[in-house]
Amino acid sequence: MLQRLRRDPRPLILIAVAIAVLGGFFLVVSPLFATSGTPTADLGGVIPPQANAGKSFEVDVGYDNTGDSVINPTCLLIDVTGPLSPSSVSFQGLDVATVKNGEACGGALNGQETISLRVVFQATAPGNAQLTLTPAQGSAAVGPGVTGPVKVAP
Repeated sequence: MLQRLRRDPRPLILIAVAIAVLGGFFLVVSPLFATSGTPTADLGGVIPPQANAGKSFEVDVGYDNTGDSVINPTCLLIDVTGPLSPSSVSFQGLDVATVKNGEACGGALNGQETISLRVVFQATAPGNAQLTLTPAQGSAAVGPGVTGPVKVAP
């Protein structure tokens, strides 16, 4: 049998090629299965401390998927007390979503990916407001939020 393989090494070459193809397949496909798990995300940014009544007010934050799973849909929960009214969220400057019931959603966010968000509010009247932005998948929070006071000047 050994002499036969020495004369005709094609079966060994075919076996080596098959092992290389299977190994390559698993190296490419296995990370796709690693995208299932508990989604986690962080928001980075600072809430500006002051706004002017009757004008729009923007908050820029970074949305960082800190886990390996895909966050789909990528949402932002917005909780406001005081004279601010959230109107829209721009996801990566491309996808603009209207805020409905304190929530705005864009597309999917892959594991370890970061995007920028711009949240637009309307300052309705002078006074003090408290603002909390929380990363979410759908309506479920997936990480800590960014919180801060905003003084709305006349």
